[in-house]
Amino acid sequence: MWHLRARFCPLCAAELAQRARQGRARLCCPSCDFVLYANPASAAAGLVLDGDGRVLLVRRSIPPHRGQWALPAGYQERDEEPRQAAEREILEETGLRVRAGRLLDLLFIAADERKPANVAVFLCAPRGGELCAGCDASEVAWFAPGALPQDLGFGNGHRIRAWLASLDQGAGDDSA
Repeated sequence: MWHLRARFCPLCAAELAQRARQGRARLCCPSCDFVLYANPASAAAGLVLDGDGRVLLVRRSIPPHRGQWALPAGYQERDEEPRQAAEREILEETGLRVRAGRLLDLLFIAADERKPANVAVFLCAPRGGELCAGCDASEVAWFAPGALPQDLGFGNGHRIRAWLASLDQGAGDDSA
């Protein structure tokens, strides 16, 4: 797992060791009793829809899922609200300014080569900017709901279709 790469205590520099704590094996400091909790990170993503109902996707240029299409997303900074993180990540990856509206989903993405994450997915509407692939993306494009690419990373294909179907059923509801 990602957290097993830590070897030394950040407080006193003693070597960490696996110990039973609170019913789990955890990395602990035998000197100062520091516990390295393996908590998930916070992240945010946006389901950005244009006026024609097309979905904005980015082709990832970094692992995991390098080369696959995905929602624009990324880790939340410590001074950001989740909606702000989604808006910032979308701007960084696509060049578009958006307004993050309602929360569509809260997902748990299990650990791969990176830290596990709780990802807040927001319905977003474009507010300006110029479409261009930014950091973490090699391409950015709009896709009609019935023409989503096959190579969607993170298992997003069924999720995107389900979110779009739920939005169609609640067409009069609040949007982004």
